[in-house]
Amino acid sequence: MPQYPDATTRVVLKVDVDTRVGLLVGVRRLADLMAELGVRASFYIAMGPDNSGHALKRLTRPGFLQKQLKSGAASAYGLRTMLYGVLLPAPIIAEAAPGLFNRLINEGHEVGLHGWDHVFWHDRVRHLDRSTTAAHLTRACDLFRRITGFAPASFAAPGWQVSPDALEIMAELGISHISCTRGRAPFLTMAHGRVLPLLELPTTLPTADEVLSRPEVNPDNLGRWLADQVLPGELNVLTLHAEVEGRDLLPAFREFLTILRARGARFPRLVDAAREATDRPLPAEEIAWGLAPYRIGEVAFQPSALEPAG
Repeated sequence: MPQYPDATTRVVLKVDVDTRVGLLVGVRRLADLMAELGVRASFYIAMGPDNSGHALKRLTRPGFLQKQLKSGAASAYGLRTMLYGVLLPAPIIAEAAPGLFNRLINEGHEVGLHGWDHVFWHDRVRHLDRSTTAAHLTRACDLFRRITGFAPASFAAPGWQVSPDALEIMAELGISHISCTRGRAPFLTMAHGRVLPLLELPTTLPTADEVLSRPEVNPDNLGRWLADQVLPGELNVLTLHAEVEGRDLLPAFREFLTILRARGARFPRLVDAAREATDRPLPAEEIAWGLAPYRIGEVAFQPSALEPAG
């Protein structure tokens, strides 16, 4: 097994929690595994209603259903979750297990915001007016503060969907570091031509559903395949989902962590990586839009990461 020569290979585990079942089941299982292996992560929790049923309209997108079936994502959420907001009332996600916030914090993990209404933000934020965007972010911040006793400092965008207005509002709310794009290295965000006090740490690695869409990858070899994508000597950011890696793909995620620990990788939280990034000058970049391999629809990108592809 190859060894990393020093401690410069870093892997941030950014856990998105999109649903009630993700918080109740996936987060607990991931926290148990990380406690066993001595690994810390950054958890981003959707605070408001679980409207997962409204995501069914995405089935009309070309190739979406086929991709979900191939990757196993279609079964990750369960039937009950897929009825929330349609045939069942949408529960408030954060209120389902408020004690988990303190458990994660006490065990050394970072906890931040993943928006208010995950489906609404994912599908509409690029075209929302400023007041609606502010209302969603403010409601999420207020509930987070009521549960934890302090204001959130970090935000991860659902589905890598964000807008210039959203970035400005985050800065106004005191959020300092975010992960809202796909890219290759930390950068300072810009909105409407102005540099914001928001440090962006983009997702650099492909996600499990993207990897499983590849013909040569399956759940049995996913962990090793993904571990081999980690760049030695670099900051790598992996986005995982409590509903996926915290449930059916937990064995693959365990293998991923086991391999990287044996190779000598470090696992800083996003906040730790943000502090390390500020030790050197950083570029300021506007958000761009592009396509990620094996993902349906455009996502926010670090512009300089798109340049090699033209």
